[in-house]
Amino acid sequence: MKILWILFFAFFVRVKAQVLEEEDFSKHIDFIVFQNNQPFNTSLMASKNPVELGLCNEGDKLAVFTHGWTKNCSDPWVVGMVDMLTKHRGGCIICMDYSYYGNNQNYAIVVAQFPKIRDVLYDQMVNYGSYGFSPSNTYMYGHSYGAHLVLDAAANLGTQVIKEIDVCDPAGIGFLPLSDPKLSAQNVQCIHTSSLVKGSIWRDCHQDWNMGICAIIQEGTGSFLGLGLENGEMNSHARCPYVYNSAFENNFPAIPKPLVCVLLNPLILNLATYPANFKMGYMETRKQQVSGNLYAKTSGSYPYN
Repeated sequence: MKILWILFFAFFVRVKAQVLEEEDFSKHIDFIVFQNNQPFNTSLMASKNPVELGLCNEGDKLAVFTHGWTKNCSDPWVVGMVDMLTKHRGGCIICMDYSYYGNNQNYAIVVAQFPKIRDVLYDQMVNYGSYGFSPSNTYMYGHSYGAHLVLDAAANLGTQVIKEIDVCDPAGIGFLPLSDPKLSAQNVQCIHTSSLVKGSIWRDCHQDWNMGICAIIQEGTGSFLGLGLENGEMNSHARCPYVYNSAFENNFPAIPKPLVCVLLNPLILNLATYPANFKMGYMETRKQQVSGNLYAKTSGSYPYN
C-alpha cells in the first residue's frame, strides 16, 4: 500500500512543474471572521485586521481552521464548528477559504498548488501575531487537504510555536510524511476515519485516533472495506469533521484496540496508555499526558458515538 502511495506522489510531483503559474494566490483566498456566528470576509475590507475592524479583541484566543478539497467555509460542518467554538472556546474564530483553487476537479493541480496556498496561510498567521494574537493561545484545525495546510503553515512559524492543532483525516494521496507533524504545535491530535481510501496511513501525531472500524470505514457509510462503495457525500472521509464537531458535546472514549483491528491493521503499533474516560476531541484537557495510537467506537447516525 505504501508503494502505491509513493507512486501517486511521484505522479503529482511531475504534474507540479506543469501547473504552477506565477500569481498572487492571496488575492483569491479569503479569511472569514465569525462574530456571533455571523461571517465577515475580511479579505474584502480595506483593513484585514479583525481587531481594527471591531470583530475581535487584541489578546483574544485565536482559532484558525480550513476545509478540504472542493469544500468551502460555508459547508455545514464549518457552520457546526463555528457554533461549537463560539460556545466552548470563544475568542476570534477564523476560517480560511481557498475554494477558488480547491474547487478544481483536477486534484493533481490542487496538490501542486499546495505550497502557494500554504504560504498564504503562513503569511496570515504572521499577520495575526502582529495584530496582538499570541501563538501560545492559538488553536488550528484542518480537514483532509486542509489538515496539511494547517500543519505545514504552523511548522513554518517555528517548532511547536502554536499551542494546539487538531486535524481530521489528513489527505493521503499526494502527501508523504516529509516532516514530523508533532513539530507543528505543542500538541497535535489527528483523527483518522478513512485510512485506506482517502485518508493517510501514517500515524505520527501526538495522539492518533483510529475511529470506527479501525479507521478504515465508519458505520453507515457503505461496504466494510469502503472500496468505492460508500454512500455519496457522507463517506468515511467526509464524516470525520461531523464526528469531531459532535465530540464537543458527546463523548468518544478510548477503548482497547479491537481484535479485528489487530488483524486489519497490525502495523499500527505504539498503543497509547491513557487515563480513565480519556476521549477524542477538543474538549479533552489531558491530551499532553497521552501519546500514541488510540481507538474509539463510532455509530452510523448523529451523534455518531
